[in-house]
Amino acid sequence: MRALFRITIALAALTGTAAVTPLAAQDRPDSGPTIEARLQTFSRTGGVSITAWGNTISVPGTPATFFLTAGSANPIEMTVCGGGFGESGTMADKLSRNSFVWELKLLPVKNENGSSTFHLEWARYQADGGGRPAAEGKSTLTLREGERQTIDLVRSAEGARCSDESAVVDVAAGFKEAKAVAQGMLQYDIWLKHQPETGDAVIRKFTAMGPQGADVKFGFVPLAFTVPQVAPGQGAYDVFTTVQGTIRGRLQANGRVALSVDTSRRDGVGPQAAGPSGGGGNTGRKVLEIAADETIEIELPAPGGRSSTGARGVQASPRGATPAPAQRAVSVDNGRVTIDNALFFQGQRTSLIVQVKPVRQ
Repeated sequence: MRALFRITIALAALTGTAAVTPLAAQDRPDSGPTIEARLQTFSRTGGVSITAWGNTISVPGTPATFFLTAGSANPIEMTVCGGGFGESGTMADKLSRNSFVWELKLLPVKNENGSSTFHLEWARYQADGGGRPAAEGKSTLTLREGERQTIDLVRSAEGARCSDESAVVDVAAGFKEAKAVAQGMLQYDIWLKHQPETGDAVIRKFTAMGPQGADVKFGFVPLAFTVPQVAPGQGAYDVFTTVQGTIRGRLQANGRVALSVDTSRRDGVGPQAAGPSGGGGNTGRKVLEIAADETIEIELPAPGGRSSTGARGVQASPRGATPAPAQRAVSVDNGRVTIDNALFFQGQRTSLIVQVKPVRQ
């Protein structure tokens, strides 16, 4: 378990950390996916005043209980000033010292493809609530690493002297890095490769570095493909393919790298040299393990959808005219040029070539 309690006043910050390992957690792994609970309070003038949070390694079938508190500065006034995080104690004791207490019970179900699934039961107790829950909920959540889900919000009582206005509680999926590699840096070499039906491949390269376990964004200058002329007076157009995403690597004890690649592809038509005016796209995720310096190729999601733009030099079809056939890669109708992306790129292949290696310091 890791816990953090932070107070921010104006532009100054005072931060303290505390690490406690309950007996139930001693047999848990020292690294892996985590489940996190967090409380934040917000001042009336804007900004976060307090952040209190803790997490635990997500082991399927092993439950965890968290307590989050707010209003320790003026409990009797039902404020949200002051707060904290804990894993033990009695509800009666916590309510005697806080305006609000949240009890969260979590049961991890599975961890796969960079996501954690867990059952969540929570209840909010209040100092003026007679010991009964003022709000509660039960759900099963699946969150990607770094994704947060808000579960509750409360406000301070009107007229309270406390300068904080509200408190928000959320849960998240995270990851605890192994100590041996936690400070490591990784270099990513990524090539975008487009292989047309005939002729040579078009290749772009992107290189970046990032900390072990951190998301690194990548993106490429759009590829441009000439749109054939299918109507008299049709101007010059290209289909622009834009590829971007995030990549995250983690060094393993065996020296290999666990890799997660999230990619989006967008295809849209527009005047040559002007860029796309619209279009369709697809996203995909690839999770795998590779050796350091090994090169792999990942095929991107197939193009889909349609895009269109006003066709320069082409007159709009007369009212009542029969539309152009829909099953064509390029069609011009009613003064617009339309691209069916799947047909336009039929027989072609777009992929990413990826190589990851540790940065030697």
